[in-house]
Amino acid sequence: MSAGTHNITIEKGVDFEMTLELKDSDNVAINITGYTFKAEARRKSSTGVAATFTVAITNASTGTVKVSMPASTTRTLPVGKLLYDLVSTYNSVIKRYVTGTVSVKDTITDTSSF
Repeated sequence: MSAGTHNITIEKGVDFEMTLELKDSDNVAINITGYTFKAEARRKSSTGVAATFTVAITNASTGTVKVSMPASTTRTLPVGKLLYDLVSTYNSVIKRYVTGTVSVKDTITDTSSF
């Protein structure tokens, strides 16, 4: 099964979060009990990490995860396009579930004083 595509927009200096429900090719929820997840954003797949997302399993039996990034991290992102993906490991098997672009938009208000 190849990774699904889900493009996102992040505003600099603002908390970001999204909820994903991971499903197999038959559209059935994947039970992710015992899985470990990781997600990163980069300018290009071969360059250094621009930021790391926090990934939390919110309902393992329905394959639901929350992917987030605090304002203190989004504030440091470069405006423009980045790439990201969500990968997991379970029983020594690594899989990629989601990939896409991150459109980073500038925020007018200075949020650093919050």
